[in-house]
Amino acid sequence: MDFSIIICTYNPDELLLKRCLSAVTNLNGGGFTAEVILVDNNSKEPLIDVNYVQDFIKNTPDSKLLLVKEQGLSHARIAGIQESEGRWVVFFDDDNEPDAAYLTALDELCEKYPNVVAWGPGNVFVDFVGGIRNDLEVFAREAFQERFESNVTYSNQRTWQSCYPFGTGLCIQKSYLNAYMALVAQGQFTLSGRKGKQLTSGEDTQMVLFCVSKGVAAGVSHEMKMTHIIPEKRATLDYLKRLTYGTGVCYSTVMLEVFPEYIKVLEKHWVKEATFVTRTLKKYLLLLLFFRPKKALKLISYIAEVSGIYIALGRPVPPAVNWVLKRLAAN
Repeated sequence: MDFSIIICTYNPDELLLKRCLSAVTNLNGGGFTAEVILVDNNSKEPLIDVNYVQDFIKNTPDSKLLLVKEQGLSHARIAGIQESEGRWVVFFDDDNEPDAAYLTALDELCEKYPNVVAWGPGNVFVDFVGGIRNDLEVFAREAFQERFESNVTYSNQRTWQSCYPFGTGLCIQKSYLNAYMALVAQGQFTLSGRKGKQLTSGEDTQMVLFCVSKGVAAGVSHEMKMTHIIPEKRATLDYLKRLTYGTGVCYSTVMLEVFPEYIKVLEKHWVKEATFVTRTLKKYLLLLLFFRPKKALKLISYIAEVSGIYIALGRPVPPAVNWVLKRLAAN
């Protein structure tokens, strides 16, 4: 088996999952083989009882449905990976709609660039199916990983690069995923993936950087295209606050666990508690006087970045900063 498509879902939006499954059904086949593993992470309505899911499994060759009761994206992914038989694992979320040529493009890239073991779509269009406020749209498109590349780009630099793939449509060579999972089992990597109200934990970033740590490369291609479907309930300021915080706070831990030498960088960029608190409170007071969604999200991004350094270094985040976060409803 060449490719294993793993789709993890929990209490899916019917419209989104139907679009995802339909797109997977319409993927072009070439001189390669592919399987589909749909993982139900203990949804309230079991997917095995859902008619359109039953139809998909029945009508899609080499497809199967797994039930994983332990909550958390990592548990769902690990079960899917263990069940997979492909040389490459392709992760689609239930709100991903891959272009019909997605696997064909990936197959060609695998042949042409054997030193690249992690790929992602160079073109991601965000579809706000219920619309979005004008004052949120630009920030939201970036937060939901919209990108438009015109070439194949890749790198193996030991820090995050603009050409590295995000989680949307991430494809990784299975041998590297197996090595990553072994270290997760040993406790070296502690990020657990999305769970409950937590929107992100940096697991995708860590998997990509783990590959890079082994001396290989990661990149994106303009020929791999994806639509990221965002329903109205996620196109809100409250959701973006939580997403912004979750994305930013985990980066330092991601880096430190993959590259232990990164501790020197963290120590250099650590902000003293008094300075951190003063800056946070000043920004928050200004926000109360002149509220703008963009300024609120920038403040949350700042708090997440600095708090992430504190957490990675094992230092407590100042109570005053946590108070501001609570007031902002960002975590």
